[in-house]
Amino acid sequence: MKHTYHWGRPLLAALLLFCGLGARAQQAWRPFRPGLIYSYEVPGATSSGHFATLGVYTLRLDSAYVTASGDSVWAFNRVMRDVSGHTPGNSNASRFRKSRNNLFGQRLLWQPGSWEYTLETVTEGTAQVGTALRLRPRAAVASSWVANASLGLNATLTSRGLQTVNGQLDTVATITFSTGPVVRLSRRFGLLEGPQWLALSGTPQQWVATQLPAPLSQTLYSPLRLVDLQPGDELGYRFDGSIVMQVPCSWSRSLSRILTRRQTNDSLVYTYMVQSRNENSGAPGCGTPAGVTYSSIGTGRWAFSLTTGRSNQFPDLPMLTGEYRLSGAGSVSMSRGIVQLQPGGSGCGGNQLLAYEQLFSVGPQNGNGVFGPIVDLFAQTYFSASLGLGVDLRGETYLAYYRRTRNGTTTTCGSPLAFVNLLPTRAAQGAAVAALHPNPATESATLTLAQPARAGHTLRLTDALGRTVWSAPVPAGQTAVAVPLAGQPAGLYLLHLSGAEASGTWKLVHE
Repeated sequence: MKHTYHWGRPLLAALLLFCGLGARAQQAWRPFRPGLIYSYEVPGATSSGHFATLGVYTLRLDSAYVTASGDSVWAFNRVMRDVSGHTPGNSNASRFRKSRNNLFGQRLLWQPGSWEYTLETVTEGTAQVGTALRLRPRAAVASSWVANASLGLNATLTSRGLQTVNGQLDTVATITFSTGPVVRLSRRFGLLEGPQWLALSGTPQQWVATQLPAPLSQTLYSPLRLVDLQPGDELGYRFDGSIVMQVPCSWSRSLSRILTRRQTNDSLVYTYMVQSRNENSGAPGCGTPAGVTYSSIGTGRWAFSLTTGRSNQFPDLPMLTGEYRLSGAGSVSMSRGIVQLQPGGSGCGGNQLLAYEQLFSVGPQNGNGVFGPIVDLFAQTYFSASLGLGVDLRGETYLAYYRRTRNGTTTTCGSPLAFVNLLPTRAAQGAAVAALHPNPATESATLTLAQPARAGHTLRLTDALGRTVWSAPVPAGQTAVAVPLAGQPAGLYLLHLSGAEASGTWKLVHE
């Protein structure tokens, strides 16, 4: 039966439009939204020790529920908090306890049907006074309201207008509290500025958003940004062992070479080969004779979820600032967030690092368990957030050399001479993958593969200046590929095979 209620169609369309606008309206002015990572820093603030700044503090909403009165509630991720009030990215932070309060409180409440939001903290002994802070970004400009009755705290909407927020134009509301702190809210991007630990008296540090809120895939926590390597790239690590009377007793070098890279919709997987060399100086007092030993060549695998950022090989990822996990009896691993090293202390990993630290129980304080580092145990792990080289430091082993190629350009840091004789040479590795003949060649050469090619492999011929003069995909299932040389000047060329399953480089002489 065909209905003739044509008048119902525009009514339904209007209803759907109204519902859509209502859903978007509920999102507007919300200080924080689920599924996004928020990043903050104190502009111009510096730290001491090996960190140059206080670091970038990252947080998110981890859970949501509805109260008995019908309010919507979003809770922040729980963190470790320094007992002296410092944030984890500060080098002065050294004694931590578990906390339900994050940088701007414990939870966010929204009263349905209103434009009012409330940030709440819970009481934590003498370190944190439980409080609630009412925010009204859509109040009339210059109007005031009671932000917290128990504290006698008032708030005033001092301004609301268009501003540029990290390159995006949006309406921003500024709320000033009677005790001095300021909160700035963006209509689309949420909290732009607020006082540390939601402190409302004294002179708390004001944290300001460093970038727009984003899902994990668009932040430095994304595996695609933390580990951006290709087959053939090399990572060299150095460990300087014990020293007696200012004389080194032992040291070691380890070289890893990427074999394959495979990316799917949900995962990023690398395989690599690795070999290490251990050297003893035999100096008096060291207790070991002089000598050099090599490990056998091994292989390994790194796997990352592109959805969650997690990795079995790197269990700390992708914890945000202050987040922690149990790592042993009486110990936790905690994120210090994104830190900036002092100039000159970056090594090959760059200055901007994602930092994690192992903490151990050091006894109770004010009824709470307290954790801190052990002086003689350097239990920190840094990831090269700015360069995408993966692990930059783990314990006392640090990245001292890397060589990687992107778009035909090779970048090197450190000296490869420190890692000489580790892993098979590139020529030997290439010989195991394929053979190039004739060489020298006149009109063309043929690359014969040891195994039939899989999809996604490419051949590229470069001249002595590194310029690409020919390239072509390798058809799947092919075992021999012709490399044309006709019309090219005589001289030395390099033939590069790249792909997730196989890679190699061969010298080719054109006569």
